[in-house]
This record gives sequence, C-alpha cells and structure tokens, in this order.
Amino acid sequence: MARRYRSRMDGRFIVSAVAAGIAMAVLSGRHGGIAGAHAATAAVVRGPSSGGTLSCPGLEALWESAGGSPRAAFTAAEIAMAESGGRQYAALVNTNGTTDRGYWQINSIHGALSTFDAAGNARAAVRISGNGADWSAWVTYQTGAYAGKC
Repeated sequence: MARRYRSRMDGRFIVSAVAAGIAMAVLSGRHGGIAGAHAATAAVVRGPSSGGTLSCPGLEALWESAGGSPRAAFTAAEIAMAESGGRQYAALVNTNGTTDRGYWQINSIHGALSTFDAAGNARAAVRISGNGADWSAWVTYQTGAYAGKC
C-alpha cells in the first residue's frame, strides 16, 4: 500500500517510498493532523496543473512566515517533505472520505484549515502542532520517517 501523488508539473504518478513504509501506521488512525480517521489506502486527487514545490529552506521560511517558531522550523520542513515531497498541491483521499491537502497534508476534518493555499496550510500546521510542540498527529513523525528529509 503506497501513497500516490499526481505530480502537478508533469501529470505522472509518484509513489512515495516513505508512505509505503508507513502505510501500516496509517491504520492506527492518525494522519495529516487528524485523530481517529482510518486511512489505510488512498486514491489520487486531481488538482491544478501547476503549483509550488519548495525545498527545505523554503518550507522553513514558509513555516516561520505563518507564525511558526524558528526553533521548530527545521522539523516542520522535514515533516512537510515527508508528507508531500514539498509539493503545494499534494493530495490524498483517505478511505474514510477525508482528504489530506498541501505541504503538511492537513486533513479535511479540520475544515477550512485543510487548504492548498501555502500560507493557510502552514498556519494550519502551526496551529495543529501547537507551534511545533506536538507533532504526534503526523504519521511521518510517529514513525520517524520524517528524519533526514532536510
């Protein structure tokens, strides 16, 4: 079971090796900032044909511009890289019908916080993580798959 993204730049599917390794962890019911969702498998969501892809320094800057703690910026960037590959329009439809969106894969259970808008997605990550104090809602953090992404 691997997480699939449609590359917004060229339309090809990209299978995340990280997500393949964490698919079983998703069964625990926590992913992309949600608790209690069961997202064992996923489908690709179609979206805009273009979008911003950020590197680790760009994700750190985005985190900080959204009010995130500079001390948590590096970890935030690593999590975003593990979650979305740094792709603004990364999306995942979970088996429970919810959708994870954006750099930090914010789940639609969070309403308007789940957005492809770069600044809004970063603000949501800051809020959900308690400004970087609690990353437990992200499976890539729980499993350690985020480590070494930046």
